Amino acid sequence: MKKIGLSLLLILSLSACVSNSNEELTYQIYKTTYQSILNTTSFQTSSQNFNINVTLTDQGNGNVRYDLFVDEPKISMYDIEILAIVDTGLLVVSEAMMPSIGIFEDAQYHMIPYQINADYGYQKGFNLNGVITSRQLTLKVLVMWKDYFKIRTYKETFKFDISLNG
Repeated sequence: MKKIGLSLLLILSLSACVSNSNEELTYQIYKTTYQSILNTTSFQTSSQNFNINVTLTDQGNGNVRYDLFVDEPKISMYDIEILAIVDTGLLVVSEAMMPSIGIFEDAQYHMIPYQINADYGYQKGFNLNGVITSRQLTLKVLVMWKDYFKIRTYKETFKFDISLNG
């Protein structure tokens, strides 16, 4: 009986280690992706492959909400990953978690023109949002996806300088 209990304890501790290492690996991927956005020097403001835009909304309590919309795909996009960061001008990964899609989730997300089936990961689009205290925002966004065969990876990096004042 003691051997069974000891075996179960060992299995549980090993599975916890695997879970922690997976979480650490995912966090490292997040930080690497974040740093690659900070190191990017060439940005787009629109895409030929999908629609992307940002809006700001005054919440009336000194906070401003930003919403990033990525939708209306023009091509088939598989295993989509999106990370949006608020650029403060420092080349340092912020301690605050930034909105993302497809990095921390176990699910895979896809966008295909005119096809939606959320149960299978086929999305109409994505809305990433956050709250800031400033009335102006520099938002940098990385959108990555793969082709149908999941062989080739595509990346587009965007920069939006917007303010509530117009």
